[in-house]
Amino acid sequence: MDENVKAVPVPAGRWLALIVAAVILAEGIWGMLVSITRSLLVPLVARITGGDSQSALYLGKGDINIPDLFGSILQVCLAGIVFLLIKSWASSRPRAKAPRTVKIGKPVSASLSVTPQTVAAAAQATAASAVPPSQPSSQPEVRTSPHAAAPSVPPQPMAKADEPQKAKEVYYNIVGEPISPAEDE
Repeated sequence: MDENVKAVPVPAGRWLALIVAAVILAEGIWGMLVSITRSLLVPLVARITGGDSQSALYLGKGDINIPDLFGSILQVCLAGIVFLLIKSWASSRPRAKAPRTVKIGKPVSASLSVTPQTVAAAAQATAASAVPPSQPSSQPEVRTSPHAAAPSVPPQPMAKADEPQKAKEVYYNIVGEPISPAEDE
């Protein structure tokens, strides 16, 4: 046998279900053994020995009880079905979720624009927080080097507020990576 096979861990509630299933199957098998002994084997031995009805060793007329045998076989079959159903439930794993379609709106970075005014305001805010409390200063000085030029960013056209932009649909594969619908064709 392969020794590298790892068993699936079973939770405690499912262990109890497996034990109940085993007891049901064992009860069915035990009932069938009793029925075979009482309804088939003892009458066959009585026919073979053919003893006296007045003797203490008399086993009966030797009539085989067919309905009792049929009932015990049916009982074992139903116990086996219940056992298999409970066992398959106890050894099943949770199912994986199906992939979903996620709609993504306008990216956040496109709505932010960097202008020299926002850069200067951010520099003043960081410089104000960096001033130690021992220096009394109403406004911190922001010095820029003469060689550093302000970043020139062309103004971005503003989208019309009346027309909402359509959200782009993004599809994901089974691994969770985004894919485009054109790749499948």
